[in-house]
Amino acid sequence: MIDTFDVIKDKLASYKIWLLLGGVVFMGFIAMLVIKQPKGTEVPLAYSMSSSSTSSSAATRVKTNDMVVMIDVKGAVKNPGVYDIVNSPRAQTAIAKAGGLTHEADALQLNLAEKLSDGQMLYVPAIGEVRSNKIAVGQQATEPSQTMTKINLNTATAAELQTLEGIGEKKAEQIIAYREAHDNFKTIDEIKEVSGIGAKRFETLQDKLTI
Repeated sequence: MIDTFDVIKDKLASYKIWLLLGGVVFMGFIAMLVIKQPKGTEVPLAYSMSSSSTSSSAATRVKTNDMVVMIDVKGAVKNPGVYDIVNSPRAQTAIAKAGGLTHEADALQLNLAEKLSDGQMLYVPAIGEVRSNKIAVGQQATEPSQTMTKINLNTATAAELQTLEGIGEKKAEQIIAYREAHDNFKTIDEIKEVSGIGAKRFETLQDKLTI
């Protein structure tokens, strides 16, 4: 009986040795897997700063490239004047800046997709105006002495009327008051009905007037 017990004891001792060896091998295998596991790639700090700087520079260049041009809008628009336009200015944008077309404007004579350039004058003709006597949309107003621009008595502002010979601020206001009271001028010689504008003055103005 004692011999049987000793045999069992010896076998259990040998099993413990094998189990211990197996555990050591298993732990070693796990350790090797952990060591060989690829680590996450870290981005160098200098590279990150360089990428950030490049993006910032690109954004700055975009803002710097925004080009502002000045367009002088005249004629049959609600608010004639000089307007700043950013990036690829078109006639449609300039007219919108000036409050849009008046009901007298002849839209059929306009090319709203026309590209404009800095310092250009955009003239919107009224219905019945002869386009050839006007500075056309898209034409650079670099030689005003060679192009005669007629003044439309029914759409001109006080400032535009004062460009006429002998017409000052007070006379311009009288002309505007007359057209408002009589629902516009029917003919250009009707301007003689305005106080202070006689036949002689009309002769000097008639070639520069239209309706």
